[in-house]
Amino acid sequence: FFFQAEDGIRDQPRSRGLGDVYKRQIMRRAEGRNKITADEWNFFLRGSLTDFTQEKFDEDWVDNVTWQKILGLEECHYGFKDLKKSFKNPDHQKLWKEAMTCENPVECKLPKEYDENLTAFQRLMIIKSLREEKLMGLCIRYVKDMLGIKFTVSPPFSLADCFSDSTNLTPLIFVLSPGADPMIYLQGLAKEKDMDTRLKTLSLGQGQGKEAARIIDEGKRSGEWICLQNCHLAASWMPELEKIQEQIQNSSAEINPEYRLWLTSSPTKTFPVPILQNGIKITNEPPKGLKNNLARTFHEVKEEFYESCNKPEAFKRMLFGLAFFHAVILERRKFGSIGWNIPYSWMDSDFEISKKQLLIYLDEQPDIPYTALNYLVAEINYGGRVTDYKDSRLIKALIKQYFNPKIMDPTFKLSSLDVYYIPPIGKLENVFTYIEGTLPSDDLPEVFGMHYNASITMQQKMVREFFETLLSIQPRASGGRSCLLYTSDAADERSSVDLGGRRIIKKK
Repeated sequence: FFFQAEDGIRDQPRSRGLGDVYKRQIMRRAEGRNKITADEWNFFLRGSLTDFTQEKFDEDWVDNVTWQKILGLEECHYGFKDLKKSFKNPDHQKLWKEAMTCENPVECKLPKEYDENLTAFQRLMIIKSLREEKLMGLCIRYVKDMLGIKFTVSPPFSLADCFSDSTNLTPLIFVLSPGADPMIYLQGLAKEKDMDTRLKTLSLGQGQGKEAARIIDEGKRSGEWICLQNCHLAASWMPELEKIQEQIQNSSAEINPEYRLWLTSSPTKTFPVPILQNGIKITNEPPKGLKNNLARTFHEVKEEFYESCNKPEAFKRMLFGLAFFHAVILERRKFGSIGWNIPYSWMDSDFEISKKQLLIYLDEQPDIPYTALNYLVAEINYGGRVTDYKDSRLIKALIKQYFNPKIMDPTFKLSSLDVYYIPPIGKLENVFTYIEGTLPSDDLPEVFGMHYNASITMQQKMVREFFETLLSIQPRASGGRSCLLYTSDAADERSSVDLGGRRIIKKK
């Protein structure tokens, strides 16, 4: 998603399409918008510094770890005054039990003194202490309320915007991520700019350094686009690339204005830092969630392609089914081995070739060839990456749910949940209206054919990664003083590392 800085420090844009992990940094920015105190923020990140391990709750509906977090909350801020008494108050226990068991705890009522007086962030602190696995969706809602929806929604990727920021001296660097194929976008942009015949690509590897230097030398004089793929595989040649780019910078008058250098690389320590500093960094991670996945997929579908089939209703219904299948198999990866035995790196190119084959087969065949389309999608285009036998069975079963004669029925449902169906057939804008207005932001496991409990482990993993990222971007202590550092897991276990500045307070 494209991070647009609001601080007014937006000189020349140097980074585009920051990956989904960087959205978590926005939570840090939201901190300053809601007058969050340092004690609140530290508790949210690390838990309480006080050791409450000797404290026990009298009843079994609150476990010891949760009870220790509740005591830490009461100590953290005056807004949680008498929280311990409230949990022991029979009149309040029904509300607290509901908050600890309901599907959407943010909608649950709390005892009056807390329900009316707690800030939005303090409610997040309550949920973190009682239902940490539910925290991600609530953090997204909090950021939306504090900063606006643009900080929570992934807008469509636009390579043209990145190109407009570049010059013949500015390299454009694709930071590769699983499931994203930048070459589709680069080839499309080259065609749009009438550069498709002047785009030269070379995959780097052993012995390719001299050839890369040659095509760069030719390209900078003739005004071609040069794309060097997989720079991380040519670590020994990276210093030479740095020298070449430095020479280009020093002889700018001799460089053709139309020349562009495109580089693709996985994150690696061997990539030259000066090129990174002077280049425009681009990444295009697959968005998280079915809703965002479908939105991104259909933003890449052109209106003329959408209306080009001679069986328009069948094509539009099956195209949506194919896009839904694409989103489902990508999102199943977040469930770990429950979703797929092996986390395959399917790419946008798999969907691109499948949708073109769908158009060709519907145009050329008198009847809809469901069997052939199932085979092409599940065993060749997507299935070609699948190596596990049970994963192969699963992907065949998934595509058959969408590519079968029942998909022509107007009442056809894409899952057991009623909210997932094919939108009314018509213009492409009908699809976007359905995606934005009807689909939920949070996916239930049932849409993937799983039991509800399958989401618990996945949610815990996401929350753990969320806090690891937040902790990694916190300011570090300096000037001879240091602070107590410990992770969310360590806070639960009341273990810590004292670096000389602060110590855990033992509760007497």
